[in-house]
Amino acid sequence: MEITRDLFPTDERSPYLTLTLASRDLASHNLLTSLPTAERERIAEALSAAGTAIVRVLREVHRKHPSPSGAGHFGCGT
Repeated sequence: MEITRDLFPTDERSPYLTLTLASRDLASHNLLTSLPTAERERIAEALSAAGTAIVRVLREVHRKHPSPSGAGHFGCGT
């Protein structure tokens, strides 16, 4: 069982990152699959919030240490 959210730090849809909560054993698989839809959505929302925080960190790092080659460019004026 996986609950996944994709992250696109730029409007160009590149780079493209994915956050996934994945079960790795039977107990966690059973836990995730037994969740009602509303709770799965709450987990998805938490992943989205975490993704927003991660993108913020990546942009800050890029702003402080821009790549001379342009690799890792985050587009949005940062």
